[in-house]
Amino acid sequence: MIRIRRGRTLRLALLAFGLHFNGATARADPQGKPPVSQAVATGATAYYGYCAVCHGERGKGDGPAAGALTPRPTDLTRLTPRAGTFPAAHVTSVLKGTDPVVAHGTPAMMVWGPLFLADANGNQAAADARISALVQFIASIQKNK
Repeated sequence: MIRIRRGRTLRLALLAFGLHFNGATARADPQGKPPVSQAVATGATAYYGYCAVCHGERGKGDGPAAGALTPRPTDLTRLTPRAGTFPAAHVTSVLKGTDPVVAHGTPAMMVWGPLFLADANGNQAAADARISALVQFIASIQKNK
């Protein structure tokens, strides 16, 4: 059984939910951070619902389930420094299951494209939009160095 610190995860989910439904295309952060686009906010909701359990709340590969996984989950904040530029096409294909990652097992395990498609009642455009938002969120958490 995977344990998640309920309070912290719930707060993050509520934050992501609030960002998703705030009705604006961008939201200024009170601490002076750049505005969050609607797509990034939507992607955050998906990330905290599906990815954070393995990749961690901050994307560093240290989620509650990480210790049980071999190999360990990727530090998603370091994709740009490793590749030289954010690998959006690769991340998209991993999420869709067209470029499976060994750590994700078979394409039926932990590949979100089919799940997002089912959630969208077979609407490929809606599923692709959700994946695109998730990719944009992952791009937003990249570290420069």
